[in-house]
Amino acid sequence: MTYNDHGGRPRQELAPRSGSSRPQGSRGRVPAQGTYHGPRGTRQRPSSSRRSSGPGYPLRSRSINFQSGRARRLSANRRLLILAALALVLLVLLIVGISSCVRGCSAEQTTTEVNPVDERVAVGVSEDLTKQFSTELDRGEKLADIAAHADEYENQGLLELALTQPAAIDFVAAYPEAEKSAQPYGESVSKGTVPQLYCWDSRWGNVDYAGGPLALTGSGPASLSMAYMALTGNGDRTPADFAQSITDADMASGDSLMSGTFLSDSLGDFGLSCSTYTSNADNLTQVLDTGTYLLIEVQAGMLTDETHWVIAVSENSDGSVQVYDPTSTDVSSRSWDPATIAGASDTLYALSAADSDSSSE
Repeated sequence: MTYNDHGGRPRQELAPRSGSSRPQGSRGRVPAQGTYHGPRGTRQRPSSSRRSSGPGYPLRSRSINFQSGRARRLSANRRLLILAALALVLLVLLIVGISSCVRGCSAEQTTTEVNPVDERVAVGVSEDLTKQFSTELDRGEKLADIAAHADEYENQGLLELALTQPAAIDFVAAYPEAEKSAQPYGESVSKGTVPQLYCWDSRWGNVDYAGGPLALTGSGPASLSMAYMALTGNGDRTPADFAQSITDADMASGDSLMSGTFLSDSLGDFGLSCSTYTSNADNLTQVLDTGTYLLIEVQAGMLTDETHWVIAVSENSDGSVQVYDPTSTDVSSRSWDPATIAGASDTLYALSAADSDSSSE
């Protein structure tokens, strides 16, 4: 028995565990559990199990963050990207909202202020210009419709007519569904005044003449009808009426689709007479000065691409002549040099009322 260093109770020597090679006197390893011999006597060592409920020093659980520095940086970058994407979405929504507001305000302003004649034309444009714009806009829409249904036209010349003569677009657009019959002229006629007639007028352009619609083939009947109305003051014979007479006489022939022989031999039935003259500038102006009208068969490539009939109406103060061409608004809208018109044909057909004197040269 030995005494402890502080005096008091004797300290009992511990015998070495059997089978141990550890030298006596060395400090042994404290067992994980069981009896504990401490400075204050013998105590029971608590179990190492976390589920032990006995006395002792329990271990506290602590979570360990195994993320490395690189992983933390990637996570931070990911959060920044998400925030940037959200900010971009908010910016787009803001821009869309502002644009919608601007469009809404503009639409509201448009509905409150429109051109009273045609809302397709800007406010403040004069009524005359607005009507001109309206006409062209309507023609544009109809031309688009013609193009979309071009396969419904058996005669492709009608499509060319719509392209070359804007004034004929309305007629061509309505042609597939129109009745192929004639209608009266229905307008007032003044003796001594030549009305401007065009082949594509819906009152007669749909009827068949010389193997096609009169709109394409009727320059002769249309020119003759203009002369008849001016000489007689009557509007009872339209181009369709003369087309039928020419067909019955078997005179719808030649490149112009009306033989000049019909003018020389058949006009007496309509109260007209015809005299022929060699076509030159002097004859042309002199005959016009007598108050008669000249029908002229113009050769292809002179005024237009096709051989057709026109009527020379009058001589202007500057020596030019006025020509009405039933196939072209452009030719009819300008004055012409007499030599140009006379050089386009070989013969001048002077028409007058049957009771008037006529001469030939």
